[in-house]
Amino acid sequence: MSKRPQSSPPPARPGLARRGAPGPYKRPVQSPDAETVMLAKFTAEPDAEPEAPSDGDQPSGDQLSTERLSAELSAAKNFSVRNRREPDIPAEDEFDEPSTRVLVLPRRKRGAGPERFSAPSARRTWVSRAALGAILCVQAVLSLRLQNTAYGDEALYLYAGHMETLHLLHGTSLQGNYSTYFPGLPVLYPVLAAAASGLGGLAAARAVSLLAMLITTALLYATTRLLFNERVGLCAAAMFCVTESTILAGHLATNDAVSLCLLALASWIVVRTGSWRWRAYLLAMPVACLAAGTDYWALLYLPTVAALAGLAGHPYIGRPALARALVMGGVMVELFAVGVLIAGKGYVTAAVTATASRSAGGSQALLILAEAGKWGGLIVALAVLGTISYAVQARNERNENVALPGSRHRRIAVGVVLTGTAVLTLLDQLYLNTDVSLDTHLAFGLFFAAPMAGVGLARLVGDHFRRAQIGIVVWAVALVLGLAQSSQLFGSWPNSSTLVMELSRYLGPRDRYLVENDNVAIYYLMGNSDARPDQFTSTYFMAYRAANGQLLTGTPAYLAALQAGYFKVVIYDSSVTAPLDRTLAAALESDPRYRLAGTVPENAPDFRTTCYIWIRT
Repeated sequence: MSKRPQSSPPPARPGLARRGAPGPYKRPVQSPDAETVMLAKFTAEPDAEPEAPSDGDQPSGDQLSTERLSAELSAAKNFSVRNRREPDIPAEDEFDEPSTRVLVLPRRKRGAGPERFSAPSARRTWVSRAALGAILCVQAVLSLRLQNTAYGDEALYLYAGHMETLHLLHGTSLQGNYSTYFPGLPVLYPVLAAAASGLGGLAAARAVSLLAMLITTALLYATTRLLFNERVGLCAAAMFCVTESTILAGHLATNDAVSLCLLALASWIVVRTGSWRWRAYLLAMPVACLAAGTDYWALLYLPTVAALAGLAGHPYIGRPALARALVMGGVMVELFAVGVLIAGKGYVTAAVTATASRSAGGSQALLILAEAGKWGGLIVALAVLGTISYAVQARNERNENVALPGSRHRRIAVGVVLTGTAVLTLLDQLYLNTDVSLDTHLAFGLFFAAPMAGVGLARLVGDHFRRAQIGIVVWAVALVLGLAQSSQLFGSWPNSSTLVMELSRYLGPRDRYLVENDNVAIYYLMGNSDARPDQFTSTYFMAYRAANGQLLTGTPAYLAALQAGYFKVVIYDSSVTAPLDRTLAAALESDPRYRLAGTVPENAPDFRTTCYIWIRT
């Protein structure tokens, strides 16, 4: 029998061949694949070395090769990589050739390495929710810091809501047909806002809008998380909460915030039920229709909600999910057809006026483009970046945990639909040829573009916040712009408290008052028996029947009413209807029955003017 060697054999050769026997079996060189790794050193177990064959039992060449191969495989199974100590390496002259063995290591456990940052976990969920809570607190502070008296549209909604409530409960006659010119059903948001105002005044009515916008941001995060992941959802919410439209809509007692909240709820429903086999996505239909009834402007975004229903379900059930968009579109058309038959022509006229009636006058395309770029350009640019990067690559990092992205065509469709919706808002404002309500209408388009903006911001930040400073700079720029723009717009109308106080001194039974913006005066003087809505007339429009029975409108109507002594008080400031105000001033100065009772300075960030108060003696 041959003697055992004094030192362990080389790792690649777990046995010794007899002198004079054929050369040892050589394994072919193998390249490691994705789940293997080359080991430079390891330690062999002492009892893993097979016995060398004796001199008298020398096998044949084929048997020798077979036995050596079996011994080699058996020894390889007993090699241990648990003790990572330096092995006893023989001298170089004891090796015939370098080792080429490739050993397969166990598959890496879930949560090891970079993957632990992306794998879903309870800790990750609670951290994301805490970050979302901080974002909502920032949004609330940004909106609540704005202070001013009621805006004209706010006052109109609030006192009209009170009139509608009295009409519904007690049959009191309305002061005009609100359904023909309100941008939404007058029995929905105005009644809700009036109820809140009755409990806590203007602050309570504005709190309804703030709550609606906070819910909208939370639903944006939830929807984006389902479409992508938590990181993108937080980026989308962080960008959306500091935009001028979000801050402003959250502190105005108008129907935009509530309508957008309902639209966000409908979008979340179709995305949340995307993987469900039964038609749960149809639960979004009544919510979407209620959003459109609250604000007719939401009609423009119902096709986007329908498209989301198909795109959200496509990765789970394939092409049949695309039929959901057609089903939702058909059901929407049927519901609105039934609504038109029930409500009547007046609501159709108001809806067309709000969404498709082009304003007369010169083109304002450059002004609209400049304002839209200033108020929403940054988030749209991020959305375009997110659309392109998402189409190229679904993940931000190799092991990132994201929702099923589907094919590249599906990813392109998601980006185009969401980002294109923001452009739709701008296109419709350009068609209408007006920038009226553009500041709050942009919130609708930016809500749908925000998920792709979140993708763009996440790509700028990089995997594991590798370029976090870029994201901080982008968000800081958006914050500064939102702060400055919302403060400027919320202060674009003067504080009316002094003017209302002066007007209250000259009220009388059955007197008539001509006020440039009568909505504010009507709202703040509600409850005063000498300040009913039918006693006020604005400088925007008037119809007056002269003594000879002729019905006059426009400037002739105002002049005929002044000559007849129809108005007890006349107030104008030459800020909105400047040509008519100049005509009224000339007529009042030449009429000895009227005297100038006083002036009230009106200061705002955008303008400074003087309000003139004339009294009939």
